[in-house]
Amino acid sequence: MLKVVPFVLFAGAAAFVSSSSLRDARATNAFKVPVVTVHAKDFAFTAPATIAPGQTTFRLVNDGKELHHLSILKLEQGKTMKDLEAAMKTPGPSPTWLVSVGGPNAAVPGGTVEATLTLDAGNYIIACFIPSPGSETPHMMKGMIQPLTVAGGVAQAGGTFAATPAPTVHLVMKDYGFAFSKPLTAGKTVIHVMNEGPQEHEAIFVKLAPGKHVADFATWATTGVMKGPPPAMPVDGMAGMSKGRTGIFTANLTPGTYALLCFAPDSKDGKPHSMHGMTSEFVVK
Repeated sequence: MLKVVPFVLFAGAAAFVSSSSLRDARATNAFKVPVVTVHAKDFAFTAPATIAPGQTTFRLVNDGKELHHLSILKLEQGKTMKDLEAAMKTPGPSPTWLVSVGGPNAAVPGGTVEATLTLDAGNYIIACFIPSPGSETPHMMKGMIQPLTVAGGVAQAGGTFAATPAPTVHLVMKDYGFAFSKPLTAGKTVIHVMNEGPQEHEAIFVKLAPGKHVADFATWATTGVMKGPPPAMPVDGMAGMSKGRTGIFTANLTPGTYALLCFAPDSKDGKPHSMHGMTSEFVVK
């Protein structure tokens, strides 16, 4: 009996420590979000096929030699990738069941950008709509598009977690403009973004080269088809989001002149929203 009691006490203590550790782990994870890493190259993604629903940070790593972003769109009404492929064969506006939910915007070659979104269960696609320099063909037409399933009961891919982003600045997008809750300053800035406009909008966040302005970048990216030296370089941002959608991205800012633009096509005339005045230029000190 004397031999049994110490063993029972040890087992009980071990069980207590294990349960305490479990509670601590759960409490810690309550303040963290899973991280899904997606690698982009010219011209394909390496990404998990299925992830769990809920708040998720998408980390885009650009292994290619061109700019790439990660645009996430939900296929509603039970639609699948095959339905989208069929719809793409018919010219015209995007189907109403294709809803843009955001994603990490343009990453330079060798760069990494992140965006935190909340995804409900369902069928999605990930795609890159950026064209190559000198071309108007989006990368998705070269293979940078694939399905993504969000389903309950799935172990989160990679099992990596990061601290829940704590926004310090709020950014509102609307037809046709951007509005920060306060001026941006140099350093790490966590930005919560929301689309309050009736149309889809994106936040292309760039740092302008010395002597360049937002109009120079807009011309280079649209009418110039990205030929010649870029007048600005991307610094994070948020891919296209439909009305009412929200997300979070982090910008590591150094002193200089920056710009925000939206190149989403207008629902009435098809022109980029930048041509409707959806640009902003500001100085970060």
